[in-house]
Amino acid sequence: MSMCVLHVAESLIPEAGSVAITLPGLFRALDQNGVQSAVLTADGSTPQAGDVNCRCHDVADATQAVAQVDLLHLHGWGGDSFRSVAKIARKGGKPYVISPQGGMSEGTHRKKGWRDQLRGLLGENSLIRGALAVVALNEFEHKDFRDRRPNKSAVLLPYGLDFPSYRSTDDRLPDLADVPEGRILLFLGPIHPIEGLVPLLKTFGELAFELDDWSIVIAGMETGDWRRMLEAAVRRKGGTERVRFVNAPDVATQRAWLGKSTILASPSLHIRCPVSIMQAVATGVTVVSSNRVVPEGLAKVVRTCEPNRTQLKQGLRSAMTLAEDERISATQKARDVAESLYDWSVLAQRYVELYQS
Repeated sequence: MSMCVLHVAESLIPEAGSVAITLPGLFRALDQNGVQSAVLTADGSTPQAGDVNCRCHDVADATQAVAQVDLLHLHGWGGDSFRSVAKIARKGGKPYVISPQGGMSEGTHRKKGWRDQLRGLLGENSLIRGALAVVALNEFEHKDFRDRRPNKSAVLLPYGLDFPSYRSTDDRLPDLADVPEGRILLFLGPIHPIEGLVPLLKTFGELAFELDDWSIVIAGMETGDWRRMLEAAVRRKGGTERVRFVNAPDVATQRAWLGKSTILASPSLHIRCPVSIMQAVATGVTVVSSNRVVPEGLAKVVRTCEPNRTQLKQGLRSAMTLAEDERISATQKARDVAESLYDWSVLAQRYVELYQS
């Protein structure tokens, strides 16, 4: 059965940690399974040239874009653009699927204010109830959704990655400036406290006295003034020689940093898209992740912890003191497991089955 799906996202600019990194792989895999893709982004961005062949729409064309497709998939929730498109879909009688990526969950660093509560009363809850399916990234989000909305079921379906493209070294990867000597602990994602950067930097500062051949690289997009504030805190603590803040605005730069790194830390305090973990596993980099973000099925092949300093420190120390032969064996096992579950050639059929349902 031929169908066309409109994918709605904040952006297709592949910043570190963004779902935009993985969506082109989904579009290609769907096309190979007879499902066409169209894209609508809040910022007007489109797939990179030659990346994937699909129709692109501007937010201003949302009504027309919805009318031209069979189904919508909203890759995120919480922004006004997602609610607006969901309203158009509901009004037009078009089924839609929501992957909230933590946008329907609360937590210590994401509490709903009175505006959010009012928005829920004024229609957001009915938009969620009207979705064909709500898609959870991992068991943590799945359980959280069941607890908060017992009258609405959720489907557990993660995002994938094009694993073969990460298998070999790419000569086109950029040369990196200011790469620290010794071994590197890497963070790939938005520079924001919800990503767990404060406990990560404090924990690294404690471990740095024990393990003096390590540096930490924070690679990602600046949000607000958080990079400036974190850099100032690092200077006050005298850690500028061991801590780097860099940009990673595209997949090539992210892969280049992964190629220089021994460990990727993903200590998020909230549910997030696990694309950086997938990239690290595909590259053969050891992963230490919080249970808010680790993909289902990988908790036993990567080091997983609660997002607090005590467990994060235990996980990091264990990874940083691992013997090289043990590290290589563990990362190969993690890659084999992840590729068998999450390569788009394997995973795309589950998306097709969801859409056709």
